[in-house]
Amino acid sequence: MTTDRSTKGERMQGRSEKVRAWTGAMLLLAAAMTAGAAPVAGSSDAGKAVAPQHLLVDVTVTDAQGKPEMDLSPFDFHLMDNGKAQRVLAVQKAGWMVPGAATAPEMVLVLDAVNLSFEKMQLERQDVQNFLRRDGGRLPVPTRVAMLTDTKFIESAEPTTDGNQLAKFIDRNPNPVHSLRFQAGYYGELDRATWSMDQLYKLAQGEQQRPGRKLVVWISHGWHPLARDYLAMSKEDLQRDYAMVVGLTNALLRARITLVSLDPILDLPGENLNYYKAFLPPVTSWQHVDTPNLLLQVLARHSGGMVLDQSTNIEGEIRQAMQVLRGWYTLAYTPTSAASGETGSAGKSGATDQSVFHAIQVTVGSGQPTGQAAVKVMAPVGYYWSAQ
Repeated sequence: MTTDRSTKGERMQGRSEKVRAWTGAMLLLAAAMTAGAAPVAGSSDAGKAVAPQHLLVDVTVTDAQGKPEMDLSPFDFHLMDNGKAQRVLAVQKAGWMVPGAATAPEMVLVLDAVNLSFEKMQLERQDVQNFLRRDGGRLPVPTRVAMLTDTKFIESAEPTTDGNQLAKFIDRNPNPVHSLRFQAGYYGELDRATWSMDQLYKLAQGEQQRPGRKLVVWISHGWHPLARDYLAMSKEDLQRDYAMVVGLTNALLRARITLVSLDPILDLPGENLNYYKAFLPPVTSWQHVDTPNLLLQVLARHSGGMVLDQSTNIEGEIRQAMQVLRGWYTLAYTPTSAASGETGSAGKSGATDQSVFHAIQVTVGSGQPTGQAAVKVMAPVGYYWSAQ
């Protein structure tokens, strides 16, 4: 990563070089996104994208006060894919409060040193260590710690419930000095955003190899919303950004990651904490993509997670984020709309400009007593499917 490029042409070339390999991986995942399914071995479709065979969707259901609803039956759930009702094949109740749950959830705490100042990162480290050492260092769910720096992404070993061990891991990895400096302006912001999204994608890739649901709490202000009108973007630029949206959305769903954006930094002058909400509607084509569609907060909400930015209490907000793991349901279904003739293709630029967005909508039936408060369902917003 470098930030001292002398001309605009060199800067644009550098941008393309940095995301070319990243985008290639995105396209492969976007074309083959099946959330755990794969073409039948030996079939004629083994080398190309096919409609998803089945999807696993993790949903958290709470009452109006945020208390988990843990007594729902499979018949209470209704699921739609692209506006078409789907048959839910199976519903599994899970969570650390559910006796005999088949697969324990895991949590990953990401300490982001790229998008925070040195001083704020020090405070973040201390608060996370306080969380890990509370209750004698006994954590309720297996946890890992990851640290994002300007040059590497460091992860602790296997998930553990020993918080003291994880706190020592943080001690062994001191806070680095920034090499991607905030004073570098737009292209410095671009470097940080590209690097951060790259590591989030690689984290999701790695988590696809691990069973069960994962809660990823990314503690950071997030990367800068690099608006399109700041710099003229070509069709290739827009298609590339759309490929990033497609790839990250699919990677998080396939890895069964619920992403939480935890931002305890409230003293940034001129910041609009609600800015990301304008970009929450899912992008359906490269013509409508904008770089804020890739904000950490947007990706978190699209994964079925939360945006926690109203407090400086990191310990309390981690515990709040963990509520999604207290009791949830995993729904399995075979999409029927994916094979309805909606096919996509990669353009000459290599971007998935024709990827089709499939909205996932999960609702809970009305078999509740009259007058009971409405429930809230937290679920991924959807996925992208494309074929070549």
